[in-house]
Amino acid sequence: MPFKKKPYKKVGDIYLPRPPVGATHILFETSSNKKAMVSIKNVDTLLGSVGTIKYLKLGNKNKLVKRFDEEYNWNGEKVEGLNI
Repeated sequence: MPFKKKPYKKVGDIYLPRPPVGATHILFETSSNKKAMVSIKNVDTLLGSVGTIKYLKLGNKNKLVKRFDEEYNWNGEKVEGLNI
């Protein structure tokens, strides 16, 4: 019997909520409506910035395929409210 998946995923030294199936990137948005799109494995580039994150699925040629609804608060070091 396989083990139950944890509600988080560790990427480097950072814990993130488990991405939905198929998610490849993170959309980061600050309070001043500035946006950045980074791959999940490069989430360490967001350290030091405060805002919200959403998961995205990008297809070939970096075209947006799907935007997932869940939104999480990022405090510059970790996701707030994530139980580890």
